[in-house]
Amino acid sequence: MCPTYDFCLNNAHPEHPCCADPCSLLSQWDPSNNEHNYALHLRKAMSEGIPDFVPHMIIDTGRNGVADAREKCPNWCNIRGAGVGLLPTTK
Repeated sequence: MCPTYDFCLNNAHPEHPCCADPCSLLSQWDPSNNEHNYALHLRKAMSEGIPDFVPHMIIDTGRNGVADAREKCPNWCNIRGAGVGLLPTTK
């Protein structure tokens, strides 16, 4: 996990697992290259914008920590092989 929302910017820690960026979002100045960094970014912005507010985030774990699960970067929904739990059945 990244310690701060901007930990990966400017290629500061390219070897750190939280900075993995298969879609090159950091090169577009997007500090939210993954769900955890997005939550950190939201928390910082909301905390600064609303005095005495400490937000808590729920992170979508649909990819279940599987790196490079998408064949193409724009494909976020219904990724094959990703998800949590058993496959649905009629039993």
